[in-house]
Amino acid sequence: MDPVDQKSRGERESARSAKARSVRADVREADADERAALADAREADADARELTADKRKANADRREVVADARGVEADSREVDADARELLADVRQADAASQARHVEERMRAADERAVSAELRLAEANVHLQAAKEHLIAAATQTATADHRTEDAERLMSFADEQLVVAAAKLAEATSDSEEYQRALFHYTQLVRHRMANPLQVIVGAAATLRARTDLPIDEHLALLDVIVKEAVVLERICLAPKIMDPSEATLDPTPTLRGRASTASPVVSRRP
Repeated sequence: MDPVDQKSRGERESARSAKARSVRADVREADADERAALADAREADADARELTADKRKANADRREVVADARGVEADSREVDADARELLADVRQADAASQARHVEERMRAADERAVSAELRLAEANVHLQAAKEHLIAAATQTATADHRTEDAERLMSFADEQLVVAAAKLAEATSDSEEYQRALFHYTQLVRHRMANPLQVIVGAAATLRARTDLPIDEHLALLDVIVKEAVVLERICLAPKIMDPSEATLDPTPTLRGRASTASPVVSRRP
């Protein structure tokens, strides 16, 4: 085989291998992007669930604050009722004993009023904390929605990359199968053609080696036969053509994506 053709064949094989590796790398990168998008989507979903839990907690705190406020209001009403009762007792009871009793009850009423004010202050603090929780929950919900949108965009991009990678992989697979088919047909064609020239060359060379006493004209004739048959072998190997009806089913030239390849066929190294 011509060294130039052999070098060209090696370059084409290297290009096909590089193309296949590039396709596999694209597939792996698209798969990694898809996995990253899925991880972001799961994280966004977890954040949304956490926000829902925070909202529920804030609502529970608010309800507790409202309940405390109502209790404080009930206590205030009870204090007012006690005060009115004390006033009624003062009007109806003896001045000295009732004054002491009223004084004690007023002291108790003052203590309960102070306690009610403290509980009201605590309720206000809880209500403010509940409002802050609601604001934080709303902020986190907006952040989770934004991350969900980013995850959806990444998923769409990953799907597009997978489609492109699959198309490239299918193209590379088709080209490889076509080269293998052409190589097989080329091997069949060359084997079919090489038998007779090889037999002639081997016979002439064996005669020259065994008959060292041949006349010069016979010696040269055998050499001419060897050269002629070697030229035939070279033509068969470098530019095979269909020459017999039995070879009509063989096509040694690969056809890639609707156009015939102009590259020389690859010669098999095996006999």
